[in-house]
Amino acid sequence: MNDPVSVLVIDDDHDFLTSMVALLRPLGYHVSTARNGEEGWTRIVTEKPDVLLMDWVLPDTDGVALIRRMRASAEHRERYVIMVTGRSGKEDLIRGMDEGANDYLPKPFNNEELLVRIRVGIRNKKLEEELAQQVRRTTVLEMAGSLAHEIGNPLSAITLLHTKLSRDPRLTAMPDITRDLAALKNELARIEFLVRKAQHITTVNSIPYAGDLQIIDLKNGAGEQES
Repeated sequence: MNDPVSVLVIDDDHDFLTSMVALLRPLGYHVSTARNGEEGWTRIVTEKPDVLLMDWVLPDTDGVALIRRMRASAEHRERYVIMVTGRSGKEDLIRGMDEGANDYLPKPFNNEELLVRIRVGIRNKKLEEELAQQVRRTTVLEMAGSLAHEIGNPLSAITLLHTKLSRDPRLTAMPDITRDLAALKNELARIEFLVRKAQHITTVNSIPYAGDLQIIDLKNGAGEQES
């Protein structure tokens, strides 16, 4: 089951906050509220809302400054913001959109219009996320193919050198060297196996590596092209 869409309403008007909660929660939205910019920023950081309904004028700042703060943050710059404000002039609309608002709805407004704009925002965000994921997948696949090709050339040269050394009677007469060459052969075979995997990868399956780092899973056959 998909998580409910989260909406954060930032406005200093208590009645407006109450009305938004009463409108959105029965429709299945997860709604939280904030009455000033700092409280709003705290909720943005901790709750990571899908959609923000933000007033222009707030007690400690303004919506435009809060949007700038979000757009300057790598983690929060993509959040969908609908500026909901009593400022209805064309200049305000242009400035709000220029500063990074995704949409602009003057007060008073029709509730159905707001709901439509929220649904459009959610749909747009989903499409943007799907496009970004596709771009990342394509980039990873291209990099995997390129790296496999670049590794393949020196790997072939090292394999040939290993074969030459393994046939040298001066080296094969030395047990320690013979063991080392056998171990090297196993490692070369492992590298060759992973290179072939990377050359035929068609999907990206990631596994945790260290901390927040993810790597492509090649060992278990994930992403290998079906024959």
